[in-house]
Amino acid sequence: MKMVFLLVLFSVPCLGQSVTLTLLEDLNSKMVTGTRFHARDAAGKIYSGHLVTHPARRFLRSGSMLLVFDDPIKIVNQDLEGVIHAGRKMQLLKMGAALAAAKLADDAADGAIGATKARYVGAVAAAGLLILQKGSEARLHAGDTIETAP
Repeated sequence: MKMVFLLVLFSVPCLGQSVTLTLLEDLNSKMVTGTRFHARDAAGKIYSGHLVTHPARRFLRSGSMLLVFDDPIKIVNQDLEGVIHAGRKMQLLKMGAALAAAKLADDAADGAIGATKARYVGAVAAAGLLILQKGSEARLHAGDTIETAP
């Protein structure tokens, strides 16, 4: 009886082990919700699923995407819900560029209308550029790896 129990115990794979999947195509948050994707594990098994996307909106609204697999697995190396968000790097670069453009507008208007009024021109230019810029898109490239758990 103990021998049969041990054979059954060791023949069942661990439920808590993670599986590393490699994406087979590029994905981003601009894609339409429902777009199909495929990933492969180390053994060569192909997993498929679809995307749930939220494209980038304005400056503070970055894009995000959720990978929904057809098999009962979930992503474990992202935040708790498995949502993949865009990074803050491009957002910081865009903010720096907007502030640099505001400084150039301030300096250009300084001689013509005076220093006090030129500050308002610079502030309006910075606010306008920040409002009109979009947030970053979430991206995954073919060959990127994802940790998943059953």
